[in-house]
Amino acid sequence: MKFGPETRALAHDVVDALFDHVEQIESRPVVRWRTAEELRAGLGGAAPMDCVRQLLDNSIQLHHPSYMGHQVCPPFPTAVIADLVISTLNQSTAVWEMSPIGTVIEQEVMRWLIECVGYPDTALGTAVSGGSAANLTGLLAARARRPDRRAILCGADAHYSVARAAAIMGIDEIVKVPTNDEHRMDVDALAALLEDVQPMAIVATAGSTATGSFDDLRAIAVLRDRHDTWLHVDAAHGASVLLSPSLKHLVDGLDAADSLSWDPHKMMWMPLSLGAILVRDDVWLRRAFEADAPYLFHGARASDNLGEMTIQCSKRADAVKLWLTLQIAGTEPIARALEHVTAMTRYLYERVVASDDFEAMHVPELNIFCFRARGTGRGAQEIREDVIRSGDAWITSTILKGERVLRVTIINPRTEREHVDAMLDAVRRAGR
Repeated sequence: MKFGPETRALAHDVVDALFDHVEQIESRPVVRWRTAEELRAGLGGAAPMDCVRQLLDNSIQLHHPSYMGHQVCPPFPTAVIADLVISTLNQSTAVWEMSPIGTVIEQEVMRWLIECVGYPDTALGTAVSGGSAANLTGLLAARARRPDRRAILCGADAHYSVARAAAIMGIDEIVKVPTNDEHRMDVDALAALLEDVQPMAIVATAGSTATGSFDDLRAIAVLRDRHDTWLHVDAAHGASVLLSPSLKHLVDGLDAADSLSWDPHKMMWMPLSLGAILVRDDVWLRRAFEADAPYLFHGARASDNLGEMTIQCSKRADAVKLWLTLQIAGTEPIARALEHVTAMTRYLYERVVASDDFEAMHVPELNIFCFRARGTGRGAQEIREDVIRSGDAWITSTILKGERVLRVTIINPRTEREHVDAMLDAVRRAGR
């Protein structure tokens, strides 16, 4: 297969179909529900565009304003276009000589993220596949600094990737710190635990998966200093609020972390995948990945071989997506989108509080909100399944304090009040 007239024509047809798909998205259900067997039976087509349309018709429609489910965004078009360029050039950024410009772009993007956080010049970062890889990398850096310690403290609502990272590292002492009424790590409980446990690292959260809550990073950093340990912040979801003047207070103290994860493929509206790990002192990130690979890494270029500070050797030039978006549009569309989805989440909260048949489980800080339906006789999981199968909206559920509740993530900048109202109506119908 070659780049030629036929594939050029197909590419034009695909781009037209994608733009038509997004522009006409509200004419579709949020999902056209099919079982795995039904989907498998219909795979394939007589022509390439038949296959493309199968994907368009049967995917979860993240661009639909009634999609309010998981923390997966409808990506900005500039980043989608960048993805096409990245795939065409297929540069591997683990080694400088395989992608000089891709390496420079990633370094510039990481330096920009570092400046957003307020880290010093000693900081270093690299693009990774997402928050899970970033959390693992941050904890590997923590172990490089304190190899004598074998425990990790994290909040009860910490992302599962923290425990998974510990298992990969051979650490079996994971101590869960209770959360308070605001679903933040209880700092007093953390202080008490630190009297008995000497951890390799404390893992705080800025924008938890369950409720979108932000831990008190300043207070936790004080305890970090007192007990000479490492503070990693899982800010995969929440770090992007740094771009919004009205929201950046949520991550006050993030600059005090020893390392942090940040997912532009969440609240910066980049396509999957683009995560980042930032480490305040570069020596620990490099020491965590010291390796003997003379066929790839040469001393003269050690500072430019990105593969020397990540587990990845096949490393896609994903930072180009964010770089091109910033070059074309700057940060204003990101800040505007952050503030809009937060406002819509607040509107949802106010509608729930004002209702007779719903109950709010917390006050939302960003764009994640949990609530329960009252007096229905049906469980949250049953209600949720009926809502998504209807195609009218897409929501999720989670467990808070031992109870399964309904969970909404408003992550589409096209979601407006009427879509929030329609989602609540869909939940009411499912409850009946």
